[in-house]
Amino acid sequence: MSQGKAFTEKQIEEIIQSLKPFLELGYSRNKACELTGLTPSTLSTWVTEDEALRMKLQGWESTVDTMVMANLVDAIRAEGDNQEDSRKETSKWWAERKMKADFSTKVEQDITSNGKDITWNEQRTYLDNETINKTNTGS
Repeated sequence: MSQGKAFTEKQIEEIIQSLKPFLELGYSRNKACELTGLTPSTLSTWVTEDEALRMKLQGWESTVDTMVMANLVDAIRAEGDNQEDSRKETSKWWAERKMKADFSTKVEQDITSNGKDITWNEQRTYLDNETINKTNTGS
């Protein structure tokens, strides 16, 4: 569609529906847009203007997370039966990477200085000082 020409309501709904299968498979909104030919900024504008659309997209995005949780629950229940379930490891992998707030095993630290990125020279100075401190304390 040419720049500046507005989409009709029907076109918008068709475009939104074309995102559904990709979001339900766990693709990001940006990747789903890329695969359907929609610019992410256009989708962002639509979402900002339409709370119902935001909720619809979030529902589709949670499809894989819901399956992961169901798989984890099934695997936990089956553990007592000593059954091997490959879904458990796959679901654990997904949860640790895509559902980080609840399942991440890593502690992520923001290495900044008052909200600013640390330059390489500042980082090198810090590391040099750590080395000197360890040498002086015998660590």
